[in-house]
Amino acid sequence: MNTPARPIQDVMVAGPRLTSLGRPTLFELLRSCRVTSAALLLWWLASLYPLWDRGLQDNLRSAADATTTGSLGNQLLVLSFALLGAVHLPQAIPALRARRESRILFGVLGVYLLWSAATLLWSDDIDLSIRRLGILILVLIGAIGLGTGFYAQSHERTLRIARHVQWAAWTAVATLVASRLWNSNLLDLLDPDWMLKSDTRIEFYVFPVSYGLVAALVLYPFGKMKQTLTVLMFGLVLILLKGRTMLAGAVAASLLVSARMSRHLLWRGISFAFGLFLALVQVDLAAGGRIFRWFVDLVADGFPSLVHYLTIGHGIDDLVNLSGRVPLWQTLWPYFWDNPLAGHGFGAFWNASRFEAIDPEAGWLAVAAHNGFLDELLATGIIGLVLVLIFWFVGIRVSLRLATEDERGSSLVFGWLALFLLFNSMSSLLQCPFLSPNLFSLAALFTLLGPSWEIAS
Repeated sequence: MNTPARPIQDVMVAGPRLTSLGRPTLFELLRSCRVTSAALLLWWLASLYPLWDRGLQDNLRSAADATTTGSLGNQLLVLSFALLGAVHLPQAIPALRARRESRILFGVLGVYLLWSAATLLWSDDIDLSIRRLGILILVLIGAIGLGTGFYAQSHERTLRIARHVQWAAWTAVATLVASRLWNSNLLDLLDPDWMLKSDTRIEFYVFPVSYGLVAALVLYPFGKMKQTLTVLMFGLVLILLKGRTMLAGAVAASLLVSARMSRHLLWRGISFAFGLFLALVQVDLAAGGRIFRWFVDLVADGFPSLVHYLTIGHGIDDLVNLSGRVPLWQTLWPYFWDNPLAGHGFGAFWNASRFEAIDPEAGWLAVAAHNGFLDELLATGIIGLVLVLIFWFVGIRVSLRLATEDERGSSLVFGWLALFLLFNSMSSLLQCPFLSPNLFSLAALFTLLGPSWEIAS
């Protein structure tokens, strides 16, 4: 006897029953699903367009004007991302209400948002705080709607967002080759002094490629050849970009995910040990890199050629000073002690007047602390940093708990959330919610929190 078809509204809220073949859900057959996928591709291409510009130093010098008036391009990207999520928000809300884990996560997130809003009362730049807080709220709307309301409604769930991010990574690689590497030869690439940092915002390539690297471990657990080639290609791109600490963070997250995915006990132990070691190195760097700098001084005399490559021809002092970050952080700590508990206001520390004050003290033009944890301390104080870290660690805990429902999705979300935190050791992400690591990590987390799928036999 045939079973009557369920109304599509019930399917979208409670989650469809899948056949053992994993056929597309009714939601995936809707035109809105295909339109959203196409819109996401166009959105990503639009976000990569500024990377064709070679005027990095000019962009840095105009940062004060962009901070004061806001970047129209970034505002349009954030607004369009939020609108894409808002379309699917009606499907997301009922699914999230049914999850006890989501209530805990949203409770912590709500407290952080309330605290961030409270910092408007003492903000150094209230207009900037309001604009940045609005961006955070829009990013959350987009991530929740796309995560739980779009990706979680497909039969692949987290694997679908993993594929999309991997396509985004390949698109970024193609952009890099076409705009930066097309005229380079092998000798240039092998030259220790060769680098792209002088005219390229390498982190905007490193972010998607690193997330795509972790995704490859989850997408191809049985296709070892495809997995190996993808990992090697993305790894080679990261090496060429010479984002040394970001490369270490990507390798650490990848090893930790590999330890979770592998069925071989020895490899799991080796991957976990090396992954944990590299993660602890990132923790040390986030705290000022004292152990790292001591180790660099210790081995510099023994491996001069390796040190020359690691410093990109800038000498040992560059590595010891963490590419100028140490004097910058020393300049910023007194500002933190001005208001250690409450900070200078959400998103308000790096205002136009602050650029002018810090530039001569740090010795170079900085528009962020290049340390997400320090930037959070400067913005929302110790209270804000504790709250936002609780949110991310609760997210990691949730991803581990849901491994019984979705083992591969759990590993993906765990790896991306860990990668996000590791990137904050030397990059400012916590106070920059519109950057791709925030979008990828949050959307994947809310995808995992979507309705649990019941596999029909």
